[in-house]
Amino acid sequence: MTKQFDVFSVETDQDVLWRGATATLEEAKTRVQELATSAPGRYLILNQRAGRKLTIQCDGERMEPHPETAVY
Repeated sequence: MTKQFDVFSVETDQDVLWRGATATLEEAKTRVQELATSAPGRYLILNQRAGRKLTIQCDGERMEPHPETAVY
């Protein structure tokens, strides 16, 4: 299965850091939760195939869409 979802942590308003790729959106969300347990903050999931993005604020337990989020 192709890994079409890239996961990034948002470092600043202009910088992101690639954190890996997953095959499904659910796997990407799980990866964000794993990362946020040690580094809470804003994360970006990019669907390579559709060109859509999802920006998430996550503290390791709760995950909420960030106001910048495009409709997924």
